[in-house]
Amino acid sequence: MKLGYPRALTYYDYFPFWAGFFRELDIELVSSPPTHRTMMEVGLKKSPADTCLPIKILIGHLNSFTGVDAVFLPRLVSMEEGTYNCPKVLGLPESILGAIPPELEVLTVDINRRLGLRAVQKSLIQWSKCFGKNKHQVLRALEEGERCLHAYREMRQQGWGFEESMAFFENDSDLPLEIRNRLTLKEAPKTEIDQENEQGKEYRPTIALLGHSYLTYEAYANLDLLTKLEDKANLKVIENVSDQVAAEKQKSLQKSIFWSHSRKIYGAGESYLEDPKVDGIIYLSCYGCGTDSLTNDLMARRARARQKPYLVVTLDEHSGEAGMVTRLEAFLDMLERRIGYENNLPPHGEFMDCHSGPV
Repeated sequence: MKLGYPRALTYYDYFPFWAGFFRELDIELVSSPPTHRTMMEVGLKKSPADTCLPIKILIGHLNSFTGVDAVFLPRLVSMEEGTYNCPKVLGLPESILGAIPPELEVLTVDINRRLGLRAVQKSLIQWSKCFGKNKHQVLRALEEGERCLHAYREMRQQGWGFEESMAFFENDSDLPLEIRNRLTLKEAPKTEIDQENEQGKEYRPTIALLGHSYLTYEAYANLDLLTKLEDKANLKVIENVSDQVAAEKQKSLQKSIFWSHSRKIYGAGESYLEDPKVDGIIYLSCYGCGTDSLTNDLMARRARARQKPYLVVTLDEHSGEAGMVTRLEAFLDMLERRIGYENNLPPHGEFMDCHSGPV
């Protein structure tokens, strides 16, 4: 059996888990191709008017599948104890079934970690009966999925890039047995500043990029933002911060954020705000994102209090590359001036935040 998995939304965080899970069950899992113009146009035409950009991209991917027996679109209510996923994710797949070709079968299963691991196991065991799999097979597959997800996160913390890391889970059928050995074969990358000093190059600013993974690594939708930043600065992302550190930073709040991805964004952002080697922070958001409206405001207040340059880039389907480049260049120029005139503070004692609307 061949299942399709859309390269959108939850793919960027949980595909390694499902790759290991289905591989153990001898079920082929294939992802859709990277987003392109035609796919985006289809998603825009078929999406309800009030959906956000990531959901529109998801609909475009679902309409691109050919040669699969069905598509797999899990209902991820909660992936961590004490948290929920974004409300838009909670509504899947029912909220978009009308935008999917009627001949395309959609398979889904409820995953709710708030109810505990036993509830997740029970849900997967019951659902997997449609594939003829028994309890012991599903439990082994669940262990493989967790092992792959842990390995993926470990690779990201060590400094591996997104595409480089995900390629293991997309292409290597022997990954679950070899992942530990293969991880040790590659030396953890040196810090960007160490590399610059060794090579004798001119110092480049270090920028932390915050945002949902399905925007940060969606090259078509974000106008290849990562490449643009890596050409001009040393780049850090939220995956470089461990879950333990991100969770620790929640203690500074009166009440922890209960959206799991927003919690990671805030935790990583707090870590980078306190890091003197990070010169500035860019928050990548999409127009109309409800969870970002809270997290972005919290981060902006924290950045202002710590006098850390902070730029907000908001995306939608009308974003243009010219506006993006202009804002990035202005932000980088500001960082360069700040390095040269670090002690020249404004009269009110704070650096001005740089915010932008849709670009």
